[in-house]
Amino acid sequence: MAVEVVDDVGLLPPGLDLSPAKRRLYEVALELFGQIGYHGVSIRDIATELGQQPSAIYFHVPSKQDLLYELACIGHRSHFESLRDALIDAGSDPHDQLREVVRAHVRVHLEYPSMARLTNREMRALTDEQRASVLAIRQQAEQQFIDVIERGVRMGAFHTTDAYLTAKAIGAMGIRLPEWWTPDAPRSRDDILEQYADYARKLVS
Repeated sequence: MAVEVVDDVGLLPPGLDLSPAKRRLYEVALELFGQIGYHGVSIRDIATELGQQPSAIYFHVPSKQDLLYELACIGHRSHFESLRDALIDAGSDPHDQLREVVRAHVRVHLEYPSMARLTNREMRALTDEQRASVLAIRQQAEQQFIDVIERGVRMGAFHTTDAYLTAKAIGAMGIRLPEWWTPDAPRSRDDILEQYADYARKLVS
């Protein structure tokens, strides 16, 4: 069960404080979960891909479910931080703010497709407590979209009547990208970033 790595896309976001062994564990688990699905992968499968015994995995994580939870937290935090940083750099104009948070949202899904697939597909495999913790991070990310849209409405720049549903629709646009986009697809990253930002602008017009 070899892990297939697609050129020009990432596995883990930058800035993680991980030992080389744990980083490799995360990378292998992320690719296997993304390609096969959480329930189709065993600890033994992950260990085999790493060239280790299953017992070695438990040095790093208590269980496969905890491994999924740790990866889900990394993915959601990275997404939230990308939106936050984009918003900070966007200036005060609501149009610029919306454009940049949409570009950041789409970019994360294009640059880390395995992580995006895991965070969007495998939430049901978490415990209720784990899921609540991860969803709290997701809600913070969604709130950034809502805040930008509501501010634009107050300023007369946007005319949507439901900021919450508009934010949900904009967020949903990026989710399917990892299912079809590759670096050799007919549209480049930059094409998609610009077009999706334009779609979002039309939704708030």
